[in-house]
Amino acid sequence: MVTRSQFLGGGALAMLATALSACSAEGSEPHASEQTGQGTSAPSPLQEIASRLLMATEHGVVADAVTPINTRVNELIGQLTAAGGGTLIFPPGIYAVDASGIELGNQVTIMGMGEATQFLPVGDWHEPAGVFRIGSPTSANAEPVYRTGLFDLSIKGGADPNEHIEPRANVIGIYYNTYNGESPLDPDAAHRIAGLTLWDLDTGIVLKGKDDQGMTVERVRGRRFLNAALMVGEEGVTGGADNMFSMIDLSSANRGMGQRATVEVYASNTSWSQVKVWYSKRPVELEGDSPSGAGFFVKGTRNTFSQCDAQDNGGHGFVIKWGNNSFTNCVADSNGWAENLSGSAKAGEAHGFHVSQDAPGTQLIGCMAFDRLPDSPGQGTGFWVHEKNTSTVLIGNAYNNVGENVVARGLPREHLLTVSGKQK
Repeated sequence: MVTRSQFLGGGALAMLATALSACSAEGSEPHASEQTGQGTSAPSPLQEIASRLLMATEHGVVADAVTPINTRVNELIGQLTAAGGGTLIFPPGIYAVDASGIELGNQVTIMGMGEATQFLPVGDWHEPAGVFRIGSPTSANAEPVYRTGLFDLSIKGGADPNEHIEPRANVIGIYYNTYNGESPLDPDAAHRIAGLTLWDLDTGIVLKGKDDQGMTVERVRGRRFLNAALMVGEEGVTGGADNMFSMIDLSSANRGMGQRATVEVYASNTSWSQVKVWYSKRPVELEGDSPSGAGFFVKGTRNTFSQCDAQDNGGHGFVIKWGNNSFTNCVADSNGWAENLSGSAKAGEAHGFHVSQDAPGTQLIGCMAFDRLPDSPGQGTGFWVHEKNTSTVLIGNAYNNVGENVVARGLPREHLLTVSGKQK
C-alpha cells in the first residue's frame, strides 16, 4: 500500500516504475487468445508504459559516487528517444558524472526523487561543460531535441550533500544550446526545469541556444558559483528568448572575482517572478554599467520582472543596460554589502537600481531601494538613472541610502517619482 506521504514524495512513481520493469522482465508467453497469426502478440498497454518508464538503477546505473554513469545513462536516453520519448527515474543516491556529461534526448525526462538524488562531477573538467546538456558551448545538438524535462534532483560539486566545497571550475550544472534547424516544426524547444538544487559549481545554468525558447524554469535553489548562477542568452548571439522563470533563490555568485552578476539576461521577452538573488562578490571599483557583483544584469529588451529581490550583493542590485524592460514591485536591499567587497571595491558605490543611458523606455513601478542598516551603509544610491536617459518611468520608494536616494535629473517633470524616508 502506498501512503499519502510516499505518494507526495515520489514513492508511488518509483513503485510504479519498479512494477512495470518487473512486468516487462517477466517475458511470459501471451495467452492463446492474444496471439496473432504469426504466433506473437502486440505489446499490452502496461508493457508499452514499461518501455517508456525506466528505473535507472535497474538498468545498469550505479549510485556509488565513484563510477561515471554517463555512458549507460546516455544509452538509456537514446533508447527512450528512439521509442518516442519517456522518463528515466533516479532513486536517491550519489551518481558520478564525468566531463562527457549527460546528453538529453528528444521528449525525454530525467526525474530524481528530491534533493537526495545527487549528481556529482568527477574527474578532470578542462573545458566548460554541462553535467546535463543539450549540445555544448561550441556546437548545438546534432538531432532535434524538444520538450525535455529535468526534475527534482541536485547537482553538487562535492560528495557530501550537506557541506560546501570550493566551487568546481568548468563544471556547469545545466548547459543548453538547442538548435533544431532552419525551419523547425516548432520554433520553441519548450524544455522544463523544476525542483533543482545547484551547489559549488562554475556556473549554475546556461540557456543560450536559438531554440531554447518557450521554457519554464522554476523552484531552483543555487549556492556558490565561480561565475554567474544563471545566464539566459549570450551577448551578441540570438537565443534564450521567450522563457519564464519563477520561485528561484540564488546566492554567492562571482566567487571567481571577475565581472559576473548572479543573473545575466541577454535575451528578449523573458518573464521573471519571485526571483531572489543575493551575496554576489565584487573585487573591483564600480565604473559605468559594470556587472561585477550585481544581482541582475539585463542586456536584453522587452523583459518583465515582478516581485524580484536583489539583496546584499557586492555590486548594484539591478543593472539595466538595455531598454524597454519593465520592473514591478521589485526590491533592491542593501547592495554594496561590506562582507562581499574586496580588493579595490568600496562601500557606497553600489546603486539599488542602475539605469543606463542605453536603456530608454525602462519602467520601474512600485519598486523599493533601501539600505536596511543605516549605521553600516553600503548601498550608495537608491535609483540611479543616467541624466541623458529621459524616457524612464519611475514610481518608487528610496530611503536610508548612503548618498542621494535618487539621482534622476534627466527625468521629465511629468514622470512621477516618490522618495520617502530619512536622507543619509
